[in-house]
Amino acid sequence: MILSYNTKCEALDPVKTYSWSTEDNKPVSNATSNCVAAVFEINGSKKPNKQNEDVALFNANGLGSSCAIELDSGKCFTAAFTPTPLTKAECEAQKSELGIKECYYEDDYWAGAVKQCGGVGNMPTMADLGKIASAIYEGNPTVGAYNIVKNLTYKSGTATSLGLPEPSFSLWSGEEYSEYSAYSRYFNPTHTHYYNYPNYRDESGRQAICLGD
Repeated sequence: MILSYNTKCEALDPVKTYSWSTEDNKPVSNATSNCVAAVFEINGSKKPNKQNEDVALFNANGLGSSCAIELDSGKCFTAAFTPTPLTKAECEAQKSELGIKECYYEDDYWAGAVKQCGGVGNMPTMADLGKIASAIYEGNPTVGAYNIVKNLTYKSGTATSLGLPEPSFSLWSGEEYSEYSAYSRYFNPTHTHYYNYPNYRDESGRQAICLGD
């Protein structure tokens, strides 16, 4: 839970008794309710929070934008994070809900990224990762979904301004190759290329991004 108090609210009179009432079976007071805003976790999930699905609001206007990376297509993504792996049992139990086809590893970092994003549909496609690559290199070179592009120039700080690490780094896509591997893109200061196989899902070095609001 996150609580916020408006320090500009008028101080309460210590002598006055403030009344309470109920609306929709919820307590309402004319004392401090307008001075406090809160965000409540309602399902315990680690995936990016969505209003009314993952969190409930009290006197809050919304969650704000989680967009760190915005593409020309209008899609936006969160800042990069290192996923927490799922065990094989956890993967099997949640694969239908998350859109995962197969599970194999006891430390499945790709499946962990899928869970934290709330499903494969909330992860970038390989085409999205190609567009992100285009955005971080000088001259905005065209990078297709499954292209390898060399002789690139990277200007320090460009990636971090978008919520990404400085090259070199790799990002998972939501595209599953097999129970052993999934597609990802590698970003180097002078080149970028994609991985499919071998691109083992139990490798901890890759990061992930999720669709934002």
